Amino acid sequence: MKKIDWPYEFPGAYWINKKEEEAVSDVIKKGSLFRYYGLGKAKYVDRYEAYAKSFYGCKYALGVNSGTGALSIAMNALGVGPGCEVIVPAFLWVATVGAIIQNNAIPVLCEFDESFNMCPDDLERKITARTKLIVPIHMAGNPCDMAAIMKIAKRHKIAVLEDCAQCNGGSIKGKKVGTFGDIGIFSLQLNKNMTSGEGGLIITNNEKLYYKVFSGHDMGLIRINGRLAKPEPYAIAWGQGRRMTELCGAVASVQIKKLPKIVKSMLASKKRIKKMLSGIKGLAFRKIHDPQGDSGPFIIMILENEKKALSAVEKMKAWGLHNVFRIADYGLHIYYNIPSLVNKVPLSEAGNPWCLSENSKSNYNYEKGACPKSDDLFLRSILLPIPSILTPEQEKSAVAVIKEALKD
Repeated sequence: MKKIDWPYEFPGAYWINKKEEEAVSDVIKKGSLFRYYGLGKAKYVDRYEAYAKSFYGCKYALGVNSGTGALSIAMNALGVGPGCEVIVPAFLWVATVGAIIQNNAIPVLCEFDESFNMCPDDLERKITARTKLIVPIHMAGNPCDMAAIMKIAKRHKIAVLEDCAQCNGGSIKGKKVGTFGDIGIFSLQLNKNMTSGEGGLIITNNEKLYYKVFSGHDMGLIRINGRLAKPEPYAIAWGQGRRMTELCGAVASVQIKKLPKIVKSMLASKKRIKKMLSGIKGLAFRKIHDPQGDSGPFIIMILENEKKALSAVEKMKAWGLHNVFRIADYGLHIYYNIPSLVNKVPLSEAGNPWCLSENSKSNYNYEKGACPKSDDLFLRSILLPIPSILTPEQEKSAVAVIKEALKD
């Protein structure tokens, strides 16, 4: 089998051109690197937020310095703290569970279903009197079953924070992800559908939540004409200094306009590759709730057993699909691969959050086996990133490699 030349992922990075360069150059020339004031007039973070409100269809948008920061600020604004449990899926990213710990609350793991997203049935089972927040994560570009999740959340009167870091531009029946729950967050890190290297976004339709996340992302206050001002008492907080810079905003304000084309390109490649792979015995794909709303950055292939998955991945890598993973080996995306979670590493010598009296009733296990249904799928499933600039020849070459790897 001839080794193929397969690109790395980094979806948005391939689309960077003179427009981003000109925007960044403008920031440098004007000496306005801070979003609220400088030698010249800052405008790019404002421009990014304004466009985001229109693009996602929300009332409020706030640029921040990272997706991790967005999670921490949003959870704080939603009242997460000691005595609280936050439900997350077994397939996640370390930053999501880390934000729970940083807010001195306890994460609760939920199984995922055949969509590789939060299983609504298991979500219902995991709710307790201490459940403060539900965090559905639209993993690997595929939107969750938000109708079912929101129905459960509303029945139990629990807030919902959508983690859309891996699904920017995705939608469900035409409605953008991030707009179903109380707050939606996005990451602009290099691996994401659109990028500014680092960066994040918080969106909401709730005015009070907006002012809470605003004060949390800045210095604990709001701003009027770029200067700090005292908000209503409910919005006064301890600020985390999570502001987005103008350099980041300059790139983001250009990239967000390219996002639909980036998603369209990935999704088209994904559909063509899956079509060419259809009918292979022993190969299945994850469930997609809304094929048109999928943002397309990954294909998940499900095999019959662990042995076949291991063999297939080894062959695919040898023949040029260098960034393919058996999902069980996908690093800090798997709950039992996160040492600080498995070992319940505390934030300080006081043992928090694990040893806080408020959390005494929330004693959970995070070792492998905590989510058996998910564990089984982790072992026999394969994740293939779909670069956003594939040619038809590259798609066909990848299909040839996958077919050869699955032959026996």
